[in-house]
Amino acid sequence: MSPSQNARDAILDAAEDVVRESGAAHLTLDAVSARAGVSKGGLLYHFRTKEALLKAMLERLRKAFTEARKTEAAKLPEGPAQELKAHILSSEFLQEGKLKGIAAALLAAGAHDPKLLKPAQEARDSLLDELNMSGLPVAFTTIIALALDGLLILEILGMFAPSRKERQAVMNELLRLVDAEEARSFAQEVSPRRIRAKSDTAAQNRRGGRRPKDQA
Repeated sequence: MSPSQNARDAILDAAEDVVRESGAAHLTLDAVSARAGVSKGGLLYHFRTKEALLKAMLERLRKAFTEARKTEAAKLPEGPAQELKAHILSSEFLQEGKLKGIAAALLAAGAHDPKLLKPAQEARDSLLDELNMSGLPVAFTTIIALALDGLLILEILGMFAPSRKERQAVMNELLRLVDAEEARSFAQEVSPRRIRAKSDTAAQNRRGGRRPKDQA
């Protein structure tokens, strides 16, 4: 990683610290530069405005979550539920020091200008579109995604603070529901094929002057 990238990341870390410790209203370029230990000019080299800083905070969040989801997907067997399961499993990375940064980015952006959340909303819509193309029922994938959203929002707001064991139990239950839905969808898809196959076999036997029981 280049020195410039290191400095940029250090500034973003400092911005998250300011919001987390002092609140979104105290996110100023002066406060961030002081926290990061860089000059105001050094900060402006990377982020010319507060809006640019907030956008960068949200973009780093989006990239981190996307990479976590790709990592989990690569561990799973291919199938209709692969991406949805990866989405569930990738939420665990939020428990590794990321959750506070996410809260900082979202609260700061929303407090400063709700329009700054538009890229995050578009990324969310794109994710739902991708999940809904899996082959599982759209309503089902949407419900699972919304359940995860609700969990995250409550954790960010401090309204729900499960232990790691309790949170893992929730994740396991979501995965169980996905497995059950995948099996149900597969069964529904296979049954008509079997019926058609039996019908085709019977038709061939009739054309050949044989009944199914006459086959060796």
